Order: sequence, then C-alpha cells, then structure tokens
Amino acid sequence: MRVLLAGSTGTVGTHVVRRLRDAGHEVLGITRRAGSLAGTGAQEIVADVSDRRAFLEALDGLTADAVIDEIGAAVSFPSGYAGMRTLNRQRAEGTSTLIAAARRLGAKKFVAASPFYGYGFSDHGDEKVTESAPFGEPDGTANDEVLLGVIRHEQQVRAFGGITLRYGLIYAPGATSIPPIPRRWVGSLPIVHADDAAAAAVLAVESHWRGQSYNIADDSDASWRDLQTAQALFDGFRPPLELPNGFLRSLAPFGSQIIVSTSLRMSTDKARNDLGWTPGYPCLPAGLPSANTRADVGVAA
Repeated sequence: MRVLLAGSTGTVGTHVVRRLRDAGHEVLGITRRAGSLAGTGAQEIVADVSDRRAFLEALDGLTADAVIDEIGAAVSFPSGYAGMRTLNRQRAEGTSTLIAAARRLGAKKFVAASPFYGYGFSDHGDEKVTESAPFGEPDGTANDEVLLGVIRHEQQVRAFGGITLRYGLIYAPGATSIPPIPRRWVGSLPIVHADDAAAAAVLAVESHWRGQSYNIADDSDASWRDLQTAQALFDGFRPPLELPNGFLRSLAPFGSQIIVSTSLRMSTDKARNDLGWTPGYPCLPAGLPSANTRADVGVAA
C-alpha cells in the first residue's frame, strides 16, 4: 500500500513512518523542511498543508492508496485559546485540503488523529466513555471554538468514509521540560504511548472499516500528576512544580481545562474488537519505567 502521511515528523508521525515501512508499505511523507525524513525510507514531499493550492500542486503525478493525518498528534497542547486557533483552523481547513489530496491521488482510505477532549472538559465520572457518547458538542464557554474545530474535522473525515482515532494524552520518553501540576486535582485522563498511537493508525489504514471513530488509550487510571511525575523521573528532571488551581487557570486558560477540570476514562473495546489493537505499553510504568530500570527496558523513543 502507498500511504501519504501528514505530520510525518511529529511525535506520533515518526512512529507511523517506521511502522508502515516495517509492514511493507510505501510512505509519502509530507514535511515543510527538506531532509527531515532522511534515512527513514519515506519519500519526502516538501509542502505546507496550510497552502492549499501549492500543496495540491506538489502532489501532481503522484498516486496513493491511503492518507493518514497525524497533524496535531503531539505530546503537548497550547496553554491559551489563542494558541489553539491555528490548530482549530487546521482541523477545519487542513482536513479539507487533505481530503482533496486523497481524491487527487486516488486514495480510498483516510485515517486521522482526533483528541480525547472532544468528549468535553468536565468530570465524566468513573464509567468508561464509549464512542457513542456526545462528541464535539459546545458547552457555552470559550471551549466552543475548540469543540467546533474537533467536530468539523471528524465530520469531514467520516463523510469521506474515513476513520478517526480519538487519542488520549500522548506521551513518549524524551521530554524537554515538565509542565506544572495542579495542587488540588487528581482527575483521571486517558493516556497513550506515541508508538501505540502509531500502531492504531497502521491497523486502521489496513482495516476494511469505513466511517468509524475509535478511542485509543492504554489501561492506566492515571492523572496529569501521575504522568508528569513519571515523565520527570524517566527523563531526569526534578518533580513537577505544584501550583494552585486558580493560578493554573490564569496561567493556562485552555490547558487548565484539561489538567484541572477534566476527568475521563475511555473504553477501547471497539478498537480492540474491530482493529485488533492492544497497547504495547498497557500502563504508565511500562511506557516510562523508573530511572533505575530504564537502561534495561526497550522503550521506543
């Protein structure tokens, strides 16, 4: 299979390139910087999805069987709403451009990353949320612009007959800094190792399913505090700084909606049953072993 991959140099995208190549697929990797895919085995396409005309022209003469969109699948998210505007626009306009690219290339399959917070920024209780739960519904706050971008993205993908993967918080070894944690909030958040997110993307593009959404998260019952504490230990940082909830809200108006207000557990039964996906790193200690044992554990970077 020949696959056009957007976000090929990102946290998840680099794992997708490797997994696609290991599975015998050809990869057309989109990048804005020439040479960034050297040594990966991917054919490099230097183009910017945000420039629709130039991007589609860069694909002239090419063909592909599938498109995977991993733009926005990252280990971090903007702290403020202003920082989300580019991603909101990408989810609406960029998705449209990539679907146009799929049609131009003759691709019949489309797989795209989507965020878990489309389920809403609130305490969802102890029951695991399935894909049938409301998604991308406005809540009458500043979150509405974000949620609108999420649902526009998913609607376009499903209208094409594609698959959206609702990733939990993505993590991987190699943090460059450790963000603060709230002093008085320990809500659970879905998390997923970057390599497991990539594995789901490859299984989805190889599957026969169309027009579906899948939750992708490991088996952890972890909080933001748990994740950042483990990340700090693994990557050699000091423990994360604790800040009062109110100060975090003022410091990070958007980010605090996730780390101070949201508690969510996602059911992954559908992905396991339909795609045969299971996390290779089923819980946080497996994905980020302690600093004392990391040298003896094969952790994908």
